[in-house]
Amino acid sequence: MVSARLGIVDLSELPRLGFKGRGTLPAMQKRGIVVENKPNRAFRQAGGALCMVLAASEIVLLGALDANEDAFAPLENGWRIEDGERTYPMPRRHSHAWFAVQGDGAPAMLAKLCAVDLRPHRFEDLAIAQTSVARLSSIVLRADIAQRLTYHVLADSASSAYMLSCLTDSAGEFGGSVTDAGSLVS
Repeated sequence: MVSARLGIVDLSELPRLGFKGRGTLPAMQKRGIVVENKPNRAFRQAGGALCMVLAASEIVLLGALDANEDAFAPLENGWRIEDGERTYPMPRRHSHAWFAVQGDGAPAMLAKLCAVDLRPHRFEDLAIAQTSVARLSSIVLRADIAQRLTYHVLADSASSAYMLSCLTDSAGEFGGSVTDAGSLVS
């Protein structure tokens, strides 16, 4: 059995927001978002949020663990087509479920569900894989928390119960289980 500290946390209640379009990266930089043109890479933000660059024209923002539900409201509400920035908001809160898998056994557990090699020496901190997890199109981000190996898995919210069931089943083989968000920072 691998580490009993393996845990799964449903973070779907936290804010998420995407932007898409040719002018997305400059528009986000103008608004103070730390981001570079490095697809499949994430960038930590002040306050604990994450900015995932999925393509040169698409980003997804993930709220900090202590973020209120309106954390990205100024970004979303401040967008105006008249500004001509060649970007537009893509609400992700209702389209993508968000789970965190944390612990030393996470790579082995995820290997049962995903063909991408997510071991730490192959998949570095802040790396992103747009892949299939449990046969669902998913985004996997490694973004360690408090120096603990942490993977964020985003998938279609309509299949969130199925994804959680698959993650829980796989984690059970490694002594892991569903836990609360407080365990991510301890």
